[in-house]
Amino acid sequence: MRITASNAAAAGQLVAATTTAALLRCLLHKGVLAPHDIREIYEAALLLLEEQQGAAPEHSAAFIAAREIIEDGLKD
Repeated sequence: MRITASNAAAAGQLVAATTTAALLRCLLHKGVLAPHDIREIYEAALLLLEEQQGAAPEHSAAFIAAREIIEDGLKD
């Protein structure tokens, strides 16, 4: 199977996202982070998305989707 540049980029982003999520879960289970710490991290991620969205308007759909996913997770 031939990997295109866009597929390689998407794969890299998936690896980064899942590794980060696994790290946060591990730190939570080990008691290094508390649930409010995890919430704070995701709130900071939202802020970063908002700050970066203006610099890449051609990717606004991706920013909107990412923001919606994070916001849904914060509703819990």
